[in-house]
Amino acid sequence: QAKYNTWACTNNFESKLPKELKAKREKAEDAIARVKQGTLNNHLKEMPKKEQGVPFTNAAFCDAAMEWLVITDQPIQALTNPSFKKMIDIGARATKSVLLPTRKGTHDNIMTRFKTELMNLKERLNVSL
Repeated sequence: QAKYNTWACTNNFESKLPKELKAKREKAEDAIARVKQGTLNNHLKEMPKKEQGVPFTNAAFCDAAMEWLVITDQPIQALTNPSFKKMIDIGARATKSVLLPTRKGTHDNIMTRFKTELMNLKERLNVSL
């Protein structure tokens, strides 16, 4: 076999021995595997399921508004307040669920706004407190 391989190399002859053919085929398959484009399967992750909200209907909205009035002990005029309508209009344009602040977050926001308004009032009145 060694003589045959030497003769095949010197005479520029392609070896047809089974072991040589198998080695050549495996080498070609390895080359193709290195060049072949991989798949994304290992990199893909399943997306978390989106929370399905209650579908909008006027009846469902009115029920929720009435429930909110009763539970939070709001006056009936709260539903016709321009600020309430503005809040509903802004929330209606949300593409995802609306995140409401916590009690502490709401308290801190109100206190910060109060202090800012107090400072603005002080500047307008030009009075030192």
